[in-house]
Amino acid sequence: MENNKTALAESLKIWLQTFNTTAPCRTMEDLTTGAAISQALHQIDPAWFSDGWLSRLKTDVDGNWRLKMNNLKKILQMVVDYYNEVLTQEISGFSLPDVSLVAEHADPVELGRLLQLILGCAVRCERKQEYIQIIMTLEESVQHVVMTAIQELMIKEPATPFGAELSGDLEQQLKKALEELSELRSEKEALAQRCQELDMQ
Repeated sequence: MENNKTALAESLKIWLQTFNTTAPCRTMEDLTTGAAISQALHQIDPAWFSDGWLSRLKTDVDGNWRLKMNNLKKILQMVVDYYNEVLTQEISGFSLPDVSLVAEHADPVELGRLLQLILGCAVRCERKQEYIQIIMTLEESVQHVVMTAIQELMIKEPATPFGAELSGDLEQQLKKALEELSELRSEKEALAQRCQELDMQ
């Protein structure tokens, strides 16, 4: 299970890199400042995660885990509010990440949880179609982890009537994407088998 959670953080870090943020996000340590995460959120919904909100986050936090924690707390609070007010979805079933562990130890399990919430914002925002397309371009193993993370979020979140409609639409898209993924995987295996047979001739 622990390995799965590390894989989650690693895969979601790769996904976060598709936002091409000006803040670095090559390592887990990079993400603990909250800079890259907040810039990605600003791209997801610039009206909610506004310039004004971004300016309240400290940028010069190198090595100071308390300042990092303050940034991450502000991010988490804003994300939870986004789920409740913009996406009209409760996330009571999802255990929220412990941002102090992320700030002080770059804990991959807690960081994975935080990134999972950011992912949920991306695949539910107005431009969700665009973000789902981007996920489909990621490397297959990363794609699989990202899709599983989305499904896990959907199971954990009891949707309100309005959210249910959004969720149903998204669920269809995800289902289709997962089916395509497994078809591609089968084709790949069949081709690998064929290559092996040809090699043996």
